[in-house]
Amino acid sequence: MSDVVAIPPEGSLPYPDADLRTHPPRSPRVMLGGLYFLARTIDKTRAKLQGTLGYYKIGPGISVYLIEWLGITEEQFTDAVRGANNDEDVVAWLHSCCDRGTFPAINQRLIERGIRDDDHFREVLPRYPVLREYPHLRNWFEILEVDDHWIFDPANVAAVAETAVS
Repeated sequence: MSDVVAIPPEGSLPYPDADLRTHPPRSPRVMLGGLYFLARTIDKTRAKLQGTLGYYKIGPGISVYLIEWLGITEEQFTDAVRGANNDEDVVAWLHSCCDRGTFPAINQRLIERGIRDDDHFREVLPRYPVLREYPHLRNWFEILEVDDHWIFDPANVAAVAETAVS
């Protein structure tokens, strides 16, 4: 069974706040249910379910790491988001099946995650061309926040479209 549904007519999206073709997901720094990156991952999962992911992805990336570190699968997470009425339902589900004692360590890993070295920088540069303008950025939270702004800046339309093709 596919996770992606046909895009409903305008104005009838099941998750209207998760149309990531028009705006970025929530910041990685938003804390939800005791976890960083959870709100962002929920936004991206909702967008994937309704076909409005735009330039974003679930994995490979930090959302997949978060899911793995929680000890669940992407399919389980997607099913929980699909069946939830709101963020609180997803949080309640996570709290029921994940060890909350691991949350501080997961948050620390997320906060510290970054570009490892020059080789890694060159590897991610095609996906994050904003790094050409901000080559000093190494922390993923910072990179993603700058990238979210960059993607929706009208001055970058051509560069964003080129990135999506590559």
